[in-house]
Amino acid sequence: MSDVLLTGLRIGESARWHDGRLWLSNWGTQQVLAVDQDGKSEVMATVPTTLPFSIDWLPDGRLLIVAGPEGRLLRQEPDGSLVDHVDLSRAAGNLNEIVVDGRGNIYLNGGTDFHPDEGEAPGFVVLVAPAERCGGVDRSHPSMQI
Repeated sequence: MSDVLLTGLRIGESARWHDGRLWLSNWGTQQVLAVDQDGKSEVMATVPTTLPFSIDWLPDGRLLIVAGPEGRLLRQEPDGSLVDHVDLSRAAGNLNEIVVDGRGNIYLNGGTDFHPDEGEAPGFVVLVAPAERCGGVDRSHPSMQI
């Protein structure tokens, strides 16, 4: 048996189950939605970028949103505001999917050249480690490895 849970989406993407609801990015409206089992939706974030590609959560429960074309990883603060979680300017190309493991490591993939020149492989995976495990002197911000 299947039921339609929600209609009217403008390209729904990155569906995730979290805290008893289905969460997803609604690309065409630049929103992140949460939907309960009765189909009642709530806008959880409006993203001031081109597309909220995909979502996941830090171990402390804060929402992460990949703003792919801009190459940004946004974090939702308890007051609802969105801030850059880490500087991803070294990651060339668009970002796409995200997964956060139980230790707080964030993995992002990217690269959108589907027809590269022979011998080129433009895809990549970025690891963003939590601040407390960063090797640098400034441990107040997460660290990125490509």
